[in-house]
Amino acid sequence: MNIWKKMTIYTCGIPLICAVFSMAVMAAGSPLKDNTCGACHQDYSKIMPQKHPDVGPAKGTACLTCHTTDPAKNEPTKFSTDVHKVHQGEKTKLECSVCHIL
Repeated sequence: MNIWKKMTIYTCGIPLICAVFSMAVMAAGSPLKDNTCGACHQDYSKIMPQKHPDVGPAKGTACLTCHTTDPAKNEPTKFSTDVHKVHQGEKTKLECSVCHIL
């Protein structure tokens, strides 16, 4: 195999392997810090839809008791996607490290 073929394989193969690995890591998500949501949202009732059940005091685990991921699917839930959209939108742009342990 000549040098150009090897370089082409390495040039395409290594980034592809890195991309697949990073997608697998990101699908699982980084763990949340303690009381992540409660640090900014002291009263969940102000940000919840009107018909949402009461979640009690502002602690991040309250949401995750119902809005959990399905381990078989290994993909983010609608809840996770929506939370990230809200915190990365036009009004608010938070760094991942504000909520997640990186």
